[in-house]
Amino acid sequence: MLFRCRLLRYCPNRLSEEFYNIGLLLYAPDGKLLDAQFSPDFTRLRCNPAADLTFLKVLREDFENRRLAGEDFSHYIEDLCQNLSQGLQLSDDKSFLGDDPVREMERLSRTYLSTPRRSEIHPVESRPGTRRWVLARMRETFRLYHLTERLQSEVEVGRYVSPRFSFQMDYAYKPNGLTHYLHALSLHHDTVDAGRLCFVFDRLRSRAAAQMTAVVADALPADTLALLESSQIRSWAVSKLDDLALAVRSELGL
Repeated sequence: MLFRCRLLRYCPNRLSEEFYNIGLLLYAPDGKLLDAQFSPDFTRLRCNPAADLTFLKVLREDFENRRLAGEDFSHYIEDLCQNLSQGLQLSDDKSFLGDDPVREMERLSRTYLSTPRRSEIHPVESRPGTRRWVLARMRETFRLYHLTERLQSEVEVGRYVSPRFSFQMDYAYKPNGLTHYLHALSLHHDTVDAGRLCFVFDRLRSRAAAQMTAVVADALPADTLALLESSQIRSWAVSKLDDLALAVRSELGL
């Protein structure tokens, strides 16, 4: 099958030719929009002092909300492409042969949008039970179930606590307008990490309805599980991540 793709690009400084890929649009040969994805992170952009990260985060949130809602998303993309502003550009069409739109979208996203992490360039063996280990298991499971492009990653939520507080949720998605957060929890620092997570989530829920799932090691102590439950945080054993991925796909209507 012949596909077409275009890249949404951001130029922090209009006097410079430097640009960053922030969006990916995939079309069928007849011009029908098949899928679209926004950049999962702004790691490279954070190094550019001229980048307006606030604008990009608002744009990404609006993009993802429209995408999850589904209704009139193609029209939203058309309007976005026709009314580019704030240093946004569109690349020329690129045509290529492929088979499955989901696989092609995942491949293109890895090529044009994803920023390789240091651990991906120089893999580091993580000890079972550490947060890095749990998060790596989550990331791999979501990739296998084609959820990587459906979830927001590294979601900044510290502003709900204090303008000076920095905290990121590992993943988030919003089916039917209710935000669901997914976060990896360490076995080795479980009490401290769980307490901090409860503190942040309590502030989140005071602002808007939300749900939280903490992915935990199977051996997490009972008192830590009770602490999570006291803040209405659902715990999910890392050994059952396949079931979690299927549940998320079902909620997203996939």
